[in-house]
Amino acid sequence: MIFMKFKVYSVFIISFLLCGAASIFGLTFGCFGPPRPELLPEIQEEEVPSLEQVVSDLKSQNPRTKAQAIIELASRNERKFIPIAREWMRSSEEITRGPAILALGIWKDRTSLPEILNFLHPKSGIDIGTVLEAIARMEDPQAGNRVANLLNQEDSNIRLLAVDTLVRINARQSGKIILTSAKSNKDSDKAKTFAMALGKLNIIEAEDYLIDLSSHSEPGPTLAASYLALGKIRSKKSIPLLVKALQADFDKGRENASIALIDIKDSQILPLVLPILENQDREIRYRAADVLIGVPDPGFSNRILEVLTKGKTLAKAPASHVLGHIKFSKAREEIEKTLLDPNIPDREIIAQSLGYLGDKKSIPILVKVLREDQTEAKYGAVWALGAIGSEEGLPYVEEACKSKDQKLAKIASESLGMIASPKSLSLLDKKTEDFPDLAPITLAAITSIPGEESRKILEKYAESGNINLHQVAVSQLGAKKDSASVPILIRLLQEDSRSRNRKLIISALKSVTGLKFASKNEWVNWYIVNFSKKHP
Repeated sequence: MIFMKFKVYSVFIISFLLCGAASIFGLTFGCFGPPRPELLPEIQEEEVPSLEQVVSDLKSQNPRTKAQAIIELASRNERKFIPIAREWMRSSEEITRGPAILALGIWKDRTSLPEILNFLHPKSGIDIGTVLEAIARMEDPQAGNRVANLLNQEDSNIRLLAVDTLVRINARQSGKIILTSAKSNKDSDKAKTFAMALGKLNIIEAEDYLIDLSSHSEPGPTLAASYLALGKIRSKKSIPLLVKALQADFDKGRENASIALIDIKDSQILPLVLPILENQDREIRYRAADVLIGVPDPGFSNRILEVLTKGKTLAKAPASHVLGHIKFSKAREEIEKTLLDPNIPDREIIAQSLGYLGDKKSIPILVKVLREDQTEAKYGAVWALGAIGSEEGLPYVEEACKSKDQKLAKIASESLGMIASPKSLSLLDKKTEDFPDLAPITLAAITSIPGEESRKILEKYAESGNINLHQVAVSQLGAKKDSASVPILIRLLQEDSRSRNRKLIISALKSVTGLKFASKNEWVNWYIVNFSKKHP
């Protein structure tokens, strides 16, 4: 059963969402075949009460126990108890009314929706978060108009919950009412909430309102929200305004304007944004680059290449960044030439762009930069060698992996994972052994290398007494999804040691097998019946 304190029903909701499903359905996957005497008793780590016990709890003298029971029955979809929940919803006992309302939402009992909507009144005595969660679970757009009224509440948390509920019930049909309320609103903070609702519900009719709101709002949350909303409704009329915002002093506004332009995805954006690659502000240049990457138009690629060949020095790296990401192969030689110029800023990013292009012809240039250059460019070069993925670059990446420059060594380890050559396994193993703190990188690289040897290295570290090595290795065994790892995962599960993370081991077993057992004994019993004969 789900145990929680009833200080406020919103805490109750969170507890249910995070804990309910796992504890409720954990026993639905039984062992295959008839039980055998040598099997362990199947004791659930988190005990799941029987239906009879839950039904009995409905009659408890303890209101909290009753409340827990009605939620448990709803989570099990025991619909014959809906009348009891309706009765409790109408009762005077507040501690059971909230859970009863939530239970009716979980059951999607739309017959109760009109009554539930009445609890949205602030003086109803029921936490509005609980009521909104019940309405959201109903998934009925008909509730949209009543929920939309909360967008005028003084409490900003209630307004945000209302937006979330409107989106979850897909209340687009309430767009006209929301827009009318937004136009009559004079509160800047509420305007932010209205913009969020109109954008997330994709109310296209709100375009002029949102443009006007953006034009008259001071830098702050409301202006930032209006930019995002314009992107959500794909407002072409707002493109000039958003391009201007991309170059303004308001940081969050620049970020949201770039997201909005990418959402709009209209080719007329590109010639307006292209000159911004030469902006004096580095962050603005790369915001513009992100937009050029996010609004695909193959016919515009040559214009970007012109910036690389003829533009200002400070524009060459962001232009390379764009050309690499859009994989414009014609730009390769010009990017290589640019990379070798020590006077160009951001050469690390220029080197990375060759990795995104992925052409083996760039390997000699990247090796030259990696071995001879003492600037940041070497970091981009070693990453690019990995991204290209050819064993031709392997010796140079392995050499970098042994470097005393820890940043270079870390990036090189990641690159070895991208190349994924079995030849690198011994080096990555040694690196993990010598520098356990690098395990998240080195073991991830080992995981990406196919074959039995890589699996055995992961298994070795899964058995380590170093808890960090153990946890990373177990997680990577789960990611590798090799059924040959099941025996060692079961053995680790059976070990009674504080250095073993049982939840992580079970998660790995679930990933490898696709099964959903919740307890240690269920996994051990399944293994005894189905796996142990093949793997004594």
